Amino acid sequence: MNHTATRTPSRVRGLVQVVAVALILLAGVIALNWPITFATATPASSSTVTQIPPASIGHSRAVENQSALQTGQTVADVAEKANPGVVTITNYQPQRDPFTGQPESSDVQPYGVGSGYIVDQAGHVVTNYHVVKDGTAFEVQFYDGSTVNANLVGADSFQDVAVLQLDLSTGAKVPSVLSFGDSSGVRAGEQVIAIGSPYGKYTNTVTEGSVGAVDRALDTGDGYALPNLIQHSAPIYEGNSGGPLLNLDGQVIGMNVAKATRVQSGLANDDQSGIGFAIASDAIKPLVDEIVASGKASRAYLGIESKILRSGQGVVTVQPATPAETAGLKEGDIITGIDGRTIDSQHPFLNVLFEHRPGDRVELSVDRNGQEITVALTLGERPAGIY
Repeated sequence: MNHTATRTPSRVRGLVQVVAVALILLAGVIALNWPITFATATPASSSTVTQIPPASIGHSRAVENQSALQTGQTVADVAEKANPGVVTITNYQPQRDPFTGQPESSDVQPYGVGSGYIVDQAGHVVTNYHVVKDGTAFEVQFYDGSTVNANLVGADSFQDVAVLQLDLSTGAKVPSVLSFGDSSGVRAGEQVIAIGSPYGKYTNTVTEGSVGAVDRALDTGDGYALPNLIQHSAPIYEGNSGGPLLNLDGQVIGMNVAKATRVQSGLANDDQSGIGFAIASDAIKPLVDEIVASGKASRAYLGIESKILRSGQGVVTVQPATPAETAGLKEGDIITGIDGRTIDSQHPFLNVLFEHRPGDRVELSVDRNGQEITVALTLGERPAGIY
């Protein structure tokens, strides 16, 4: 595929919307890339959140040609070593009928552009799920401007992580590899470096800032909160989605995913300073390892359609031959807790459910016609293709 890796402004917007917007916090969240919306309308003078992928990825894997990690490196030192491992990703999709959403032909066109980073010599590239969502073909541009095609290995939409596999059959070489650092030790005030492709055009742009806070979460507007986030002040823009957040040792301690900006009277302004958010590396690494090994990330599964209620998660329908049906959950039940964890606005149903793994035995606290009962069941695995 010899397409130029550029982004069409009319298409590029943000997973929880790639660049587009919407989360109700005190701020507005912008997903850093193209369609995928975080939230709903925000009150006047509020803010919006916009959301701008066979060997295990271990702490010992270093940036290629970096013989030892050096504390005290400058931002320029880190960028020079890390930049060859950072890539620009173009998502290609067929043109769709604006009324039906169905593909109009088999021809594909650029839909959006994001960032990513290479994590092993086999050519696995990590990025955000919202960067690759609905794509039928992908092109990856290296630091030197050369391009190769890539295929989607697997993704996890809940944590917004995806893995691509570079097509190296033409003899292309992996230019560099980035290593994951331990994000559990990241502290507020630490200096960090972001690398990515703002607006899909200014590839491998380097910015710096500091960590503002750790263990943040953003309401996606889809019934769960995007967890495990590092808040930081390194400037990031549309197209930075999926790019690495580095420490001064050149290790990936996060992946940029969203930013919060000021909103006036419900309309986002042009303020690009905002507050950046990156998914912590300790939440990314296990998913990447699982996707590389099996092609998917496993999530727990009950087998219900549900809706958010003030008192918990209301069961709308129970799917046949699922853990929910086997355990006797019924339409109209309200799930108020899982294994003692109360479900409320601060602890959404999916976030609490996904604290568990397929095969775990759990007890659901259920309100059935005003009576509190306990339903025990073994969690299943979320079916493939359901993100």
